[in-house]
Amino acid sequence: QEMGTKVPAADQGSDSSDEDETEEYGQLWQKVEQVFEEFHLSPFAMAAAKKWVKLMADPSKSNLSRIREWLLLRINNKSRAHPASKWQKGCPDLVPGLRALPFWDREMREMAWVREVENHFQDVKEELLNLRGKKGFQPFRQPKWSTKLVSDDVGAVSHDKGDWNVFYLFLHNEKFEENCAKCPKTVALIERIAPRQYKHAFFSALNPGTHVIAHTGPTNKKLRCHLPVLGVEGSRLRVADEIREQEEGVCYVFDDSFEHEAWHDGNSTRIVLIFDVWHPDFSDDEVKFLGYLQKSQMKEEQRMSAGQDSDDNFFSLLRKTKDLLVDDSW
Repeated sequence: QEMGTKVPAADQGSDSSDEDETEEYGQLWQKVEQVFEEFHLSPFAMAAAKKWVKLMADPSKSNLSRIREWLLLRINNKSRAHPASKWQKGCPDLVPGLRALPFWDREMREMAWVREVENHFQDVKEELLNLRGKKGFQPFRQPKWSTKLVSDDVGAVSHDKGDWNVFYLFLHNEKFEENCAKCPKTVALIERIAPRQYKHAFFSALNPGTHVIAHTGPTNKKLRCHLPVLGVEGSRLRVADEIREQEEGVCYVFDDSFEHEAWHDGNSTRIVLIFDVWHPDFSDDEVKFLGYLQKSQMKEEQRMSAGQDSDDNFFSLLRKTKDLLVDDSW
């Protein structure tokens, strides 16, 4: 049964003349707390999050409309909004009210930053080439529960042919300091130019003959940018029902909540700089709130992974795959 169509505006006093309304609001706050518990908020953080909820209760605050609808869904035990496209059916976290476009056209006002990223392509390429002979790339692995393709060494893989290695710069709000120190211009580019970065960036290397299977990203809260850097001949990217052959130095921005897959049929390793940005339909306040929840969740999951040696934990897999490549193989 649904709890209602509005978020609680304020705590109700015990002297309320309407006991039914008091009970309903009490139940609503309890449901709100249950939603936030999924993000492992501390008591202080929970109190701060509740202040945001009270702001959301004002329907005139259009700058909070997306997260207001998202919270109402969660309060009513719905994990996501109805997919805007059939290609988003596999995505577990869909926020209502966000434009759903497989590819975002570079001529759109929100994509004005794309050209500046491309203008710094040579800096990115130079730093990538300087990584030869240096450690940092590691096999891309996922928890075993996330896919049926189990790896021969640790975790699970997302490709059924070839090899996929990555060089992390940012991941789940964590900065890979050692790697970032090797690519200062690339890191500065992402932090300075990319609008409201999602703290997720890495070089992605597909060996010749690699096929990344069809999959969806975890959420529609973000967009993904591909900047092909090396070996792109024979490289294709499908998002929904559109396939694009990638060109070196050209940015491709897409919504990875749509089903997508990649092929690399070229003769040399294809390397792409990948980074995520918050969905442009979110207001700055919404990004601040969602980032607050995300940071708390990732911090707790990382803490819980300490000392674990499980192939079902992403942070544990990061540690276990760090030294699997014995040379600078990409």
